[in-house]
Amino acid sequence: MLERARQWWYHNQAPPGPMSAYLEADLPSPRADPRTTDYLAVDLETTGLHADTDAIVSIGYLPISDGRIHCQDARHDLVQVDGSVADSATIHHIRDMDLQDARPESEALACLLHALQGRVLLVHHAPMDLQFLRAACRRHYGVPLIARVVDTLALAQRERSRGHAQARDGELRLHALRSAYRLPRYPAHNALSDALATAELFLAMLPDWQGSDSLPLRTLLR
Repeated sequence: MLERARQWWYHNQAPPGPMSAYLEADLPSPRADPRTTDYLAVDLETTGLHADTDAIVSIGYLPISDGRIHCQDARHDLVQVDGSVADSATIHHIRDMDLQDARPESEALACLLHALQGRVLLVHHAPMDLQFLRAACRRHYGVPLIARVVDTLALAQRERSRGHAQARDGELRLHALRSAYRLPRYPAHNALSDALATAELFLAMLPDWQGSDSLPLRTLLR
């Protein structure tokens, strides 16, 4: 379904250059081995929780290939907003003055799409980030973001449901899951730091999820 949608948008909508190049690249096969699949761990900081009224303040991401995190290719962009970050600065610690030399959203989004070509989008709590990315893509290119997505929070939820266990409050937060896998705690609400934290968590979760025989990528997709 995603592949057909990608081809339809590419051939019928003729979106602007960055999106056209992204749609032209093949999506990772759902039959691929997750251990050798390419991913892009992504995190956003925003001025609020609603894409229709709030804005992206920063985008952090870094690639994973063959089970390795490539920190040398990491990127962290501050993004211009229309107006003020207001009280959201108390969460992400990005002030209006920090955004004076920030990238326009269109430029930051174009860089992200280039990095995402041929990769699976890896996020923690996908609905939040996806609503902002889809809204931004519609705003600048007239089409939504079409991507294969792995959500570490959703994987943890599914793992608990398979064991017939209910997650307690806060147990599925990024830092709590990392603690369960004996991973160090990083400062929260920095887009690049959270993207790295998600990448490390995913690689720690993968052996438990896959078992001794690798299951196809589709078993991990949301």
